[in-house]
Amino acid sequence: TPARPSGQPQADAPAAKPRETRYDAAYSDAPAPAVPPPLTHPATSAVPRPRNATPARPDKPAQPDLATVAISRIKRWFTEGNVPVKVGMLVLFAGVAALLKYATDEGWLRLPVELRLAGIALAAIAALAFGWRERTRRRSFGLALQGGAIGVLLLTAFAAFRVYQLLPAGAAFALLLVLVAGAGVLAVLQDALALAVLGILAGFAAPILISTGSGAHVVLFSYYALLNLAIFAIAWARPWRALNLLGFVFTFAIGTAWGVLRYENALCANTEPFLRVFFAIYLAIPILYARRLQPQRRDFVDGTLVFGNPLVAFALQAALFDGARMPLAYSALALAAIYTLLAWRQLPRRRMLGESFAVLATGFAKLAVTLASSARVAACTFALEGAALVRLGLRQQRLMPRISGLALQALAAIAFAFAPVVGNPGDRDLPIANGPCISALLIAAAAFASAWLYRRDGTR
Repeated sequence: TPARPSGQPQADAPAAKPRETRYDAAYSDAPAPAVPPPLTHPATSAVPRPRNATPARPDKPAQPDLATVAISRIKRWFTEGNVPVKVGMLVLFAGVAALLKYATDEGWLRLPVELRLAGIALAAIAALAFGWRERTRRRSFGLALQGGAIGVLLLTAFAAFRVYQLLPAGAAFALLLVLVAGAGVLAVLQDALALAVLGILAGFAAPILISTGSGAHVVLFSYYALLNLAIFAIAWARPWRALNLLGFVFTFAIGTAWGVLRYENALCANTEPFLRVFFAIYLAIPILYARRLQPQRRDFVDGTLVFGNPLVAFALQAALFDGARMPLAYSALALAAIYTLLAWRQLPRRRMLGESFAVLATGFAKLAVTLASSARVAACTFALEGAALVRLGLRQQRLMPRISGLALQALAAIAFAFAPVVGNPGDRDLPIANGPCISALLIAAAAFASAWLYRRDGTR
């Protein structure tokens, strides 16, 4: 190719020919496949859908039962985190107890029992201090060591009182109270729920372990009131639902057991104030729990405490009053006023919690009216509260409130069916507008409302 002289404008180069592709002779003359035009609208099914057909809802995952959840949590505790430390602390109790027993049987420990217990207590205090020191570098190890040390101190105090009679009941009780308070303070400072649970369990067990059989219920309930105030203080700082439920269950279970075994009508005047204190504490704790959590969370309403606290407290109040209907009517009216005020305060801020309080206010208002005419009519109130629990459980997608609501409705229906017919004489002249008939209609309405809620939610 001859070189172009400099300065001469360069002509446009011819366009490059596309590279020829050699095809097989049999396919060289075949036409190119036709490309379908792009779709401008989504394809529709060939089968027309009925005009009034309800769109299919996606299947919700099946929720595990309580046994599966409990087994899963136990398995997770043993398989997650610092597993060697957790298992080691469990083995520590058995190992220390077996070693001390073996050493005593073999005659290796010739020291007085006071020095032996003091040595064990000093070792536990040293372990507690070392666990506190390790709380930032190795959190799991430090917390496990602190929990084990507190457990050893509790067992040592119990052995000094019950086994060896080295401490009087008052001193042993005060020592256990100090240990429980210390466990609660350590739990809040380190945000450790396990330490708080350990302290509360030991606190509720302390009066039972240290009991001398004197039956001083005022001292017992005063101690439990202080313990529940500690739970309230912890709930102010930490949203620990497990701790709240633990305190609620132990408080009312022990109180109910004492009432069955020891209560007499003459003790009503100095027993009822404690019931009011316990009710007020567990009325405020669900509000604190909801305030600490975001309203978007599905479990920010603790349905067990919101609905369980008034039901259990009112049942115990009925036992204290020995079924006297007018005092119970006044109590129900007071509860209706309290829950009306709470509903008015909570509806603008936390709608679901406010609706729960409104349902309780309606139920107790109805109960206050019906108690004066027929005790059988009262069953309808519990059926309506059961329907409210079902609604709350479906909205939060939680199994326990739904089971509780259905069980409450079933118990209300059974109580209504087997209760004696008591009412005003004028009710016999009214074929429909009488107490028993209206109560039966309300119980049926609660059942139909629960069925409709399940059908709307699509839950089986």
